[in-house]
Amino acid sequence: MSEIFKNIPVIPFEGPASSNPLAFKYYDADRVILGKPMKEHLPFAMAWWHNLCAAGTDMFGRDTADKSFGCEKGTMEHAKAKVDAGFEFMQKLGIKYFCFHDVDIVPEAEDINETNRRLDEITDYILEKMRGTDIKCLWGTANMFSSPRFMNGAGSTNSVDVYCFAAAQIKKALELTVKFGGNGYVFWGGREGYETLLNTDMGFELDNLARLMTMARDYGRKIGFKGDFYVEPKPKEPTKHQYDFVIFGKEPGVSNITIYYNTSDNTRQPVNVRLSVDKNLNATRLS
Repeated sequence: MSEIFKNIPVIPFEGPASSNPLAFKYYDADRVILGKPMKEHLPFAMAWWHNLCAAGTDMFGRDTADKSFGCEKGTMEHAKAKVDAGFEFMQKLGIKYFCFHDVDIVPEAEDINETNRRLDEITDYILEKMRGTDIKCLWGTANMFSSPRFMNGAGSTNSVDVYCFAAAQIKKALELTVKFGGNGYVFWGGREGYETLLNTDMGFELDNLARLMTMARDYGRKIGFKGDFYVEPKPKEPTKHQYDFVIFGKEPGVSNITIYYNTSDNTRQPVNVRLSVDKNLNATRLS
């Protein structure tokens, strides 16, 4: 493998007086603070999608960063080039962890079986890169928000086909996380929610979402995943009302959720939902 980030050395610590733009001023990885080195207090991770995929595009423009790494995008050669670039990036910055979505590391195929074959191939390649280093997987997850199939949710969808596809994606992503020895698995429900209550059955959707997360938890434990499950609540990104923020932004226990919406005569109408959520993501709708 040829060097991708040429003329960029391993980034050193030089202290606050340094004028070197490619040096750490305050982060001294081996400096001991309160009994342990700074690198243990601040265990950075490389996010595959931000560092190796995102090309600096907004809704009004085009790519502002070249993330092709010398290969045609959408190919397995490009997927492997991203692996090479990522490991060089992590080693030069002293980053010890990475995290990923399934379709960050390979181009999604038309058929899920082919996507899974590609995932098997690329994860074997990543494991080869991990050997001989101290780089580990922090967490994995499944991208259930970019494809148009998830426009009405993944776990909260009313489509049996989409729900089953989401379950299959989670199943594979959990298997890959275990393969890497990942510390955690993340749920981000960017499409799990609603824009308006006029065409939304909240009880039905929350039951489906809770069932999917519980099945994922059970399957993860069955295949040997001993890490933590994380829920990443981010309000209004992109759904106007996201269930993970409304519900899982609270502490484990019984949550009484009241959501208000405005009717055509501008009267606020409440919708009440009562859920029991335990620390293992076993969500049960009570009312």
